[in-house]
Amino acid sequence: MSKSRLVVHALLIVYAALLAYVILGLVFNYYVSADVFFDLSFALLFFAIAQAVYELGVRKAALFFILTTMIGYAAEVLGTNVGIPFGKYSYSDVLGERVLGVPIVVPVVWFVIAYICLSMMRTRKKAGRGDRQIILTTIITAFGVVAWDFLIDPMFSSQSYGYWTWSSHQLIPTTLSGVPLTNFLGWFVVAMIMVSLFLYITKGSNPMMKRGNTTDSVIIYVLLMIDGTVANIALGHALVVIIGVTAMLAFIVVSRVLSMKEEAKEESSQLKGVPVQTGKQ
Repeated sequence: MSKSRLVVHALLIVYAALLAYVILGLVFNYYVSADVFFDLSFALLFFAIAQAVYELGVRKAALFFILTTMIGYAAEVLGTNVGIPFGKYSYSDVLGERVLGVPIVVPVVWFVIAYICLSMMRTRKKAGRGDRQIILTTIITAFGVVAWDFLIDPMFSSQSYGYWTWSSHQLIPTTLSGVPLTNFLGWFVVAMIMVSLFLYITKGSNPMMKRGNTTDSVIIYVLLMIDGTVANIALGHALVVIIGVTAMLAFIVVSRVLSMKEEAKEESSQLKGVPVQTGKQ
């Protein structure tokens, strides 16, 4: 096993251990310091970076990081100042320094969740990628991102956390525990833009240089689901839990089914002696 893959495994264990401590604090109502939440966030970020570098290589991992953080930041600036594409909201001081109304740490969150979901979708080392495959991958990956947000937005915008506050004046007044439905549509659109741009830019080559670590991304996604579930139960957000968990489980199932189908096709092609279409490395 390569050293880089061992690093990814180690960061997964660190994140899982910190998350277990936080969840137990919610369950048994003991004090968890702000430093632990800080460490938890960084463990998740370092995992996503290490996984991206392992799977994509340094250059393409850097490209994905730049695309997602820049697009995510632009979308957040529009959201906080104009109300597009998520609806109108404003960040508090909890997340630290803000630039144009957006905490500087927020764009990194887009990279983390977008890459984890894309990692779960891209399982074949050598796969020809036509427009149809790119569109399918983009749509399902974006759904996985939004599924996570179903749990996160109602939690972090609640009074208990207070990371941001939604305006009472929204284009569509219907909400999910105070979060306007336009927010989830906005997340889907923004995630689609990020992923599709990356896949089209890297279309002439094979973006995933190495595979075999997909299970780590699945585990992280499940841990995020557990974290969001426990926190929202503590807040009394029953409907949020039902919708969020159902959506996240659906994404896990769909991504795994598609992965197994692709792997079966590759194995079948190899057994028949037909080379699988590849791009330039």
